[in-house]
Amino acid sequence: TGLIVPIGNFVVKEALSFLNKWQNTQQIKYRMAINLSPRQFRDSKLINFIKNSLNNANVSPESLELEITEGVLMIGQSYIDDALVNLNKLGIKLSMDDFGTGYSSLSYLRRYAFDVLKVDRSFIDGITRNKADLDLVKATISMAHSLGLTVVAEGVETKEQVELLSSLQCDYLQGYYFSRPIQTEQLIEYSTNYEQ
Repeated sequence: TGLIVPIGNFVVKEALSFLNKWQNTQQIKYRMAINLSPRQFRDSKLINFIKNSLNNANVSPESLELEITEGVLMIGQSYIDDALVNLNKLGIKLSMDDFGTGYSSLSYLRRYAFDVLKVDRSFIDGITRNKADLDLVKATISMAHSLGLTVVAEGVETKEQVELLSSLQCDYLQGYYFSRPIQTEQLIEYSTNYEQ
């Protein structure tokens, strides 16, 4: 229906507004990751919208990370290339989301200026039970680091997964082990009291 464009714009504005409040409340330069849909990339106003939203929220481009799935890249249109290049020029971090679920991940990592690689939860789920999953995750982390990428493991739910991923030098972990989705005010309280 195309509604994802106004919905996506609303999400970006709300997220950046909260990010400004969060950074100012705790005096920490947090970075926030926001998903973009393939449809949003077809919007010729995307780059200006992102730029204006950052300015209006008084958030630096380096504090924003945009998550892009391989599905976006598989479209193969020139406007995708242009958008990614322009977002990168602004200083916004680019993250490949759900890595490992598509078909041409390695060529995309070589072709685009990604900063972050997010390993899909379907691989993380089995790392403590399945040697094949463990080996794939280990190889992915090693490869990503050799390319200068930060690695995030998605869907972390157990202490065993945390310990194993830490031993593999995965940079960041996200998942229900740390918290279920919570409201913004709860997040400020949670992050204030959270001990790493």
